[in-house]
Amino acid sequence: MTLKTIRSFKLELEGADDAVYSGGEVLSGRVALELNREIKVRALRVQGRGVATAHWLENRSVGMNTAYNDYTSKETYFRKRQHLIRGQCHPNPPTQSLKGLPPPRQSL
Repeated sequence: MTLKTIRSFKLELEGADDAVYSGGEVLSGRVALELNREIKVRALRVQGRGVATAHWLENRSVGMNTAYNDYTSKETYFRKRQHLIRGQCHPNPPTQSLKGLPPPRQSL
């Protein structure tokens, strides 16, 4: 399969486009594929990661000098892999294990 086969690949989460999520919150949505032609798929897996990073500086005067404190924080909220189409483990599965996805749009 070449990249010319896939016109677009989108992860569409339920909720507002500008939504903000918190740790522990359940996310749901769908994967939308737009294809240029039918393809055969053995497996399809989506992998995601949610990370927040913050960095800031604070300064304070100490007599004639200025003291700076540099702060950084990073938190990982989730790291998830999800099979949408689960394939066979061996490298050459029988042809009946291939799933046909017709164009133009598939939602999984």
